Amino acid sequence: MEIKAGVRVLGVRPEIVLALMVMREIYTTHGQFAAFVVTSVVEGVHKRASLHYTGCAVDLRLPTADAAQIVASGKAALGDDFDVVIEADHLHLEFQPKTPY
Repeated sequence: MEIKAGVRVLGVRPEIVLALMVMREIYTTHGQFAAFVVTSVVEGVHKRASLHYTGCAVDLRLPTADAAQIVASGKAALGDDFDVVIEADHLHLEFQPKTPY
């Protein structure tokens, strides 16, 4: 896994670390390991209520191939407490439990 220069990981939630491990395997399975780069965690400019600011979201470099399949595999592997979506120029991964623990 590569973390883009300048990305701040202080305060990232352990659930996101686990999700990154899962997504790394999915990228690798699809031949996209080289594209597996964390491009944003808690730094940067995001929407006002973004989960990035609480360490519950990360952005990944968009795969060069099979992006839709990688998203589908991520959703299936991570379950309902995670969202995996393609945004304009990156893949957004967030931990957002749908039911209270």
